[in-house]
Formats: sequence, structure tokens, C-alpha cells
Amino acid sequence: MAAAVSEEPIVTPVERIPGTSRGGGGSSHFRPGDDGDSGGGDGRERWRPGLYHVAMWTTVSAVTTLFVALAVAYIARSSNPKFWQPVLLPHILLASTAVLLLSSVTCEAARRTLHSGWLTATLSLGCLFLGMQVQAWRELAAQGVFVAGNPHSFFFYLFSGVHGIHLFAGIFMVWYMLLRAVFPSKRDANPALVRERADMTALYWHVMDGLWLGLFLLLWFGR
Repeated sequence: MAAAVSEEPIVTPVERIPGTSRGGGGSSHFRPGDDGDSGGGDGRERWRPGLYHVAMWTTVSAVTTLFVALAVAYIARSSNPKFWQPVLLPHILLASTAVLLLSSVTCEAARRTLHSGWLTATLSLGCLFLGMQVQAWRELAAQGVFVAGNPHSFFFYLFSGVHGIHLFAGIFMVWYMLLRAVFPSKRDANPALVRERADMTALYWHVMDGLWLGLFLLLWFGR
């Protein structure tokens, strides 16, 4: 399903070192409006190195805390057998988990090479994963297993639904990077900014993959 690797790099071929102007002068900032990521006429930059790192690490820390809390609630509830009736999870979840793990490989390739082909593959695999999750819901519904059926089915819908929402945010990040890579008018002339975006997008994607793997194993073996 992975798309062919494009030979089109994300970064435009502009040789520019942060801290220098285009003319080689002594300016320590990018010119306002240079690449759409600098400030307005007041001369202030809108982006500084490390800004995305701080925001993304804060985000993944909060998201991880949320899922850990949900997992603890699941374990606590499963220890009480009253009304606890484990449901037979659809086998399509095995395939969807494999698809998501494969998407981590393509996402890492995109981060390392900065080629749009790998971004396309990651985007496609992420969308496929969500589609397979929806199919798993449909299979459970066909068996008469719904959210309010019993605590185990409730947690499955809760885990997969909350994770799907967060993964959709990751799909949007990948789509945004792909959009800026495909259309020349939207490409960044600042390689450092492109690199930081790629690193933080990959970080978020890998965290989403790891969280789902943990949740899946908990649901599958902790019934």
C-alpha cells in the first residue's frame, strides 16, 4: 500500500543558514515575510528553533497521561467480575494494528529523507487504519455488541474512539506537511523549520502508534 518514493524533496533548494540574511549581511533574523514563518512589520519572528519541540512534548505528555489513566481505569474495572463479560474482538484489529505499525516505518522514512512519497504512504496507511477501526465497530454492532453492552465493550469503544480522534490530528499534521511539499508556492525556504516540523510530526505519530499497541494488547489479552 505504500506509495512509491518521490524524488521530490520537501525542502526547497535554498542554501540559507539561520542567523544570516539572503544578502549575506549581519542580520541575525530572517526577514519578515521571507518564507511565511517570520513576523510582520514589527520585525519579530513567529518561529524560533525549539518552539515546536516544546509544544509537541507538552502535547504528547498530556495525551499519554490521558491514555494511562484510561488503562488504569480498565484494569481496575476488569478486576471486578460483576457484569464483566469479555467480548470477542474482531480479527480485523490484528490487521489494523499491523497497518499502523507499518505507518510508523514510512513516517520515520519521511522524517529522515524529507521526501513527499513517504508522507503520502504514511497518510494513506493512517486513513486505512481508521477505516479498519470503523469496520471493527461495524462487526461488533452486527454481533449486538454496543457501547452500553458491558464494561469490556464500553472500554473498547472508548479506547478506539479516543485514539482515533488523536490519530486524526496526526493525519492532519502529515497532510499539512505533504501540502507544503507538493505545492512550490507553499514550500518553506527555511530548512531548519522543515526539519523541526518533520521531527515533531514523527514524534507524535510514533507515540500514537505506541499507545494503540499498548491499548490493543490490554484489550486482547487483559479480558
